[in-house]
This record gives sequence, structure tokens and C-alpha cells, in this order.
Amino acid sequence: MKKIAFTLAEVLITLGIIGVVAAMTMPVLISNYRESVIKNQFKKAYSLVAQSLVQIEANNGYPLECYVWPSFRGGNACLEYAEDGNCKKWASSTTDPYGSSANCDIFQQEFEKTVKIIKVCENNALAQGCIPEYNGTDSIVKQDNEDISDVDSNKQTAGIAWWRKNAIAKDRKAYVLADGTILLMSGWSGMRIFAIDVNGKRGPNKWGYDLFSFSVSSEPGKSLNLIPSYLASPVEKGGKSAKQMLSE
Repeated sequence: MKKIAFTLAEVLITLGIIGVVAAMTMPVLISNYRESVIKNQFKKAYSLVAQSLVQIEANNGYPLECYVWPSFRGGNACLEYAEDGNCKKWASSTTDPYGSSANCDIFQQEFEKTVKIIKVCENNALAQGCIPEYNGTDSIVKQDNEDISDVDSNKQTAGIAWWRKNAIAKDRKAYVLADGTILLMSGWSGMRIFAIDVNGKRGPNKWGYDLFSFSVSSEPGKSLNLIPSYLASPVEKGGKSAKQMLSE
């Protein structure tokens, strides 16, 4: 009786082919999975903050004045730079380019009541463990151009200095929520510009990957809305802006 079977060589060749195919496809599958997870975390974090704005208005019975305009209406231009590249003299293009901060103290108190915060770092957020190490607008500029000087880097980021690397680590207020999400304040009163790390300290901890910049926007007497920040929205190479994430 004749028996038919694969030879050892044939089995090894087949396993080798399977291994090569797996090696080629697994990174793509893993990347797609991670991207899907980040998108879901992004939607969850966005929804959480957006719902808190609705709750704040319901609690107070009227919209609080703590917002930027819904779209860009001009800003400040640097007239004179200091020796280190930081701006020391500004000129405003309009009399009121940045919205209103009249009720920002009340807004911040109300916001803290609407979300489950487990830790707050008023400053030194990196040293106190509220945030991981993030790049800033200045370090991102240097990534794109290794030969740029500190002075030129400061000039390029003078108008968005609140998201510089050292400022994030030492000067910015941060909230850690119960699910690990991190909210990073820019230094502007209220949450007129802030950032969300949608998966907390878990990597990659990069702008445009799991860290996104937002603003609370409105018009006088109208409800507050959560929008991608147009005043400063850093994106590291290969990443996506908050606006792109919302459109997907």
C-alpha cells in the first residue's frame, strides 16, 4: 500500500513562506489596530470634554464667557525680538482678536466639577508625574532642521511659546482623569487653548498621534463649542491634526 506525504524539505519551505508573509503583514495589522484604538480613544476624550461644556452651561443657566472666536480674527505680530529670539514688543492686528476671558475663573471651577480628576499638577507637571515627556513647538522645529539655532527656533515659535518643550514640562497645568486621559492647559485663562493626550502616558506621546490641541470657542451669548485649535496645533512628522481626526 503506497502512502503519500510531504517531505521535510517541503514542510520547511511552506513554513518559511508563511513566516515571510507574516513578517510582512503583521506590522501593518498591528499599526492598523493601534490607529483604530487611538481613534476610539480620541472620540471618547472629545465627547467627554464636549459634554462637560453642555453640563457647565446647564449648571449656570447661561453660557460662560471663556472662549476664543470660532475662527481666526487676527492676532499679534512681533515688532522687536530680544537677543535670545523671544519677542519683546508686540502689535495687535485688531482690538479684540482672541475672544473673551471674563468668566474663565468660574469656567475652570465648573469644569473641574464635571469630570473625574484624580490628579492635578499646577506646574512642574513632568516632574510631578502628571505627564510624560512631550516635544514642544521648538523641539519639533529642530527635528525638521537640525542646524537651526536656539535664537531662530525661538523666533519661529515666539507666538506659540506656550507649547514649547520646557514650558510644557514646567509651566503648564495638567489634569489626569480617572481613565488616564491627560488634559494639558496652555496657560491661557480657562480652556481657550488646551491639549488632550487621549491615551495618557501610554505611547507614543506625540503631537498628532495621541496628543491634540483644542480650543473652547463661542460668540457673545452663544453656547460654548469644542473645536480644533487654530491658534496653535503642533503636529509631528507623520501625525494628524485634531481637525483631520474629526473628519475621519
